[in-house]
Amino acid sequence: MKIISNFLEDIEGIQIFYIIGLLIFFILFIVILVRTLRRPNKEMDDIKNSILNDNKSEETITSQP
Repeated sequence: MKIISNFLEDIEGIQIFYIIGLLIFFILFIVILVRTLRRPNKEMDDIKNSILNDNKSEETITSQP
């Protein structure tokens, strides 16, 4: 890893890519967090129940003659 670190330190302006990468990560994290927290509880319950209901409906369909 020391070889890679030394190589990257020699490149002019490489720090801007680190900053841009961190900014993209934090902005994406904040957007996902806000969208998740603002989602209505009813919609979250529907998603939760649809996952559970899909498995039950497949079992009942296959178990019936």
